[in-house]
Amino acid sequence: MKSIFFLVVLAACASNPATLSEQGREVQVLASKPATECTVMGKVVGENQQGSADLARNHARNLAAKLRANAIFITQEVPNGQTTQVFATAYQCE
Repeated sequence: MKSIFFLVVLAACASNPATLSEQGREVQVLASKPATECTVMGKVVGENQQGSADLARNHARNLAAKLRANAIFITQEVPNGQTTQVFATAYQCE
């Protein structure tokens, strides 16, 4: 029974979207919109239910990594009560 509980806890921790994944660590947050050396890979919306903008940014970086992006440019951060959303464009830059 203890091993089942441990696996459930481990799975819950591993699936936390605010935890920066190994691939997400490779995604840079750009200070300004990139020039022509980058290709748009898509749009992402990072969220955190505890209201943390940092953790919402981590979620956005994880989502961008799934799109094979290596950078994001944040267009908007929206605090809304307990939830914070980070809207960003994901890029693949040279």
